[in-house]
Amino acid sequence: MAAGEGILPQFILYSDEDLQRFDDLVVRGIVPGGRHFLLFVLGRYTAGQVSDPTDLLPFLAGNKQAHPWAVCAFGPRETACAVTAAGLGGHARVGFENNLHLPDGSIAPDNAALVAAVSAGAGAIGRRLASADEARALMAAD
Repeated sequence: MAAGEGILPQFILYSDEDLQRFDDLVVRGIVPGGRHFLLFVLGRYTAGQVSDPTDLLPFLAGNKQAHPWAVCAFGPRETACAVTAAGLGGHARVGFENNLHLPDGSIAPDNAALVAAVSAGAGAIGRRLASADEARALMAAD
């Protein structure tokens, strides 16, 4: 299995219902026990979709097993969603995959600008970025 190879799978969840189903699968042993890293997806690829930090609240209320987690968010509020996640103890995935806009609404010149915006926001609330070694340790399987 993945854990035996030192791999921590990421389980991508799109709704609180997905989270409830995931927990049920873990409890029933269908998804093997151990650590699980969850990615809460805020939004979808749909016309006019704009994720909002409040979209995270149902996931947090449903995360009764206290799995470590991250968010990804669609649209120009990606930075706000990522910084909210950081403030609430989570992590974030950012980049052109889901968003092209900086917090001021302008188009980001590259992914690095999106990461820098989240980094600045996280720093403003006292959350520093992990080093490469810290990130590897976080993502290591038990």
